[in-house]
Formats: sequence, C-alpha cells, structure tokens
Amino acid sequence: MRRYGQWAGNERGNPEDPTRCVVEVWPASGSWIPYQCQRKRVAGVLCKQHEKQRIAGRNLSIPEHK
Repeated sequence: MRRYGQWAGNERGNPEDPTRCVVEVWPASGSWIPYQCQRKRVAGVLCKQHEKQRIAGRNLSIPEHK
C-alpha cells in the first residue's frame, strides 16, 4: 500500500485511497506536505488529468507501493 504525506510529525503518513488517483500532489500554498490526488481513477490507477500528463511525458510523483 502506498503512503502519502509522510514527514517527521506523521511518520506513517496517510494510507492510499484505492478509489483515487495514485499521484502525489503538492498544495499550491500554505503547506509543505504532499497528499494523494483527490480525483477518481479513470485510466488504470490515474485520473484523466494525470493520464494526459503521463502521455505528454511529464514526470509524475507516485509513491512506492510497499
């Protein structure tokens, strides 16, 4: 299972929601803790937006599956 938002204050992070996109996203402002994309999965384990970015060749931040 993937973990999101791991940091010194939350070493275990948050478990993956299997209905949501697996990409780790960073808040626009206010926080330095990444979280799981909140969009629903459409293309396998990715949402429509991140699937388009993957096809375009962008690097996506996906936590390691443990």
